[in-house]
Amino acid sequence: MKFISYNNISFKKTKYYQQLPLEEKNVFDILSSVFHFKVNNYVLEHLINWQDVPNDPIYKLIFPRKDMLLPTDFHALSLLYQSGLDQKTLMPFIEKVKKKMYPEVKHSETSIPKINGKRVRGLYSNFETIVSLFPDPMVKTCHSYCSYCFRWIMFNNKEAQQNSSYSDPNEPIAFLKAHPKVTDVLFTGADPLVLKAETLQKYIDPVLEIDSIKVIRISSKSLAWWPYRFTTDKDADNLLELFKYIQSKGKHLNFCAHFTHPRELENDVVKEAIQRIRQTGTIIRCQGPIVEGINDTPEAWSTMWNAQIALGMIPYYMFIEADHNLESCFRIPLAKALEIFQTAQKQTTGLARTVRGPVFMNDLHRTLLDGVTTIGDQKFFVLKSLQAPPNTIGEGTIKLIPYHETTKDAGDLMALFSNKNEAVLNA
Repeated sequence: MKFISYNNISFKKTKYYQQLPLEEKNVFDILSSVFHFKVNNYVLEHLINWQDVPNDPIYKLIFPRKDMLLPTDFHALSLLYQSGLDQKTLMPFIEKVKKKMYPEVKHSETSIPKINGKRVRGLYSNFETIVSLFPDPMVKTCHSYCSYCFRWIMFNNKEAQQNSSYSDPNEPIAFLKAHPKVTDVLFTGADPLVLKAETLQKYIDPVLEIDSIKVIRISSKSLAWWPYRFTTDKDADNLLELFKYIQSKGKHLNFCAHFTHPRELENDVVKEAIQRIRQTGTIIRCQGPIVEGINDTPEAWSTMWNAQIALGMIPYYMFIEADHNLESCFRIPLAKALEIFQTAQKQTTGLARTVRGPVFMNDLHRTLLDGVTTIGDQKFFVLKSLQAPPNTIGEGTIKLIPYHETTKDAGDLMALFSNKNEAVLNA
């Protein structure tokens, strides 16, 4: 299958846009002017059930929602579009709305590595043993864009890309050598596997020469969005040879695959791609966020985990949508997320007990929503810090926050786990 990509302009020329209900067309026109939109022919032809639009979960995973904007902003934009103004005239207001929606990444300065007081661009060190690497080509795009992704600000933004990435493959080497406690590097982005295998290897090769680095992680949505990357793409075989090469250098290679819905695992090409990756000796661990209206049922998760186990992969994390977006239309209440996780595990093979969740990834803490407890006549959520930034006291500790069935946000995790008290019992 030849890869064909569509943006908000070219998608309007497809038969799929023409068959959308009028209201969905209007929502798409307005929202895709604020949020970046990208989809490919595989997703359009094989993953979306067009008879079920707008309720189809994959459609909701790709296409922006009306409630991603403040009601007042959506109404104002709608009126402007109806007035017939051209895009150039509309742009100042669109940019104003877009700035409101910019994701907030708290405490980001604490995660930027420095050497001799100088920032090392394109590296992020949230935890003591792992560093995330953002080579310049990897931050630019994915095979398709997820509606909930907070990294949309990076797409088509050259200034943001340059400020948060590196182009010289040797850029991170001095820092990694100076910090032997770092054992894992994570290549992430946008999506590293939009790159050709040859380009990807240029950035991986220098890291392989560092003895203290034991694990290479590659985080990608490509198995779900474009499985042909591992089967019939021109350099698919080269990519799989690269996976073998990494392991021949004595490194553990972990492919971190993002799956959000069981349908992403159903097609034969996905199964073939998974088999080909596993034949290289690469371990595939699966993670994804729980998202309102897309996979917020126990059945969705138990089906997904069982399918992952059957295909030889390891369920890894269920994430709670990160607190980076001003809109909350993707989040579900913490109580509901916990119930979905616990119920799904009961419906799943015991081999899926490797999965951790629900887990927050905001504020630089990896925090587990571990359960609910009652003290006296008051209920609390139990939060456990799985990983925390270096030189903090949080890792391994447990905190309590007041329970309410409608609570969607755990608050500032940095502040919570910096508190030396054993628990935070008051709102």
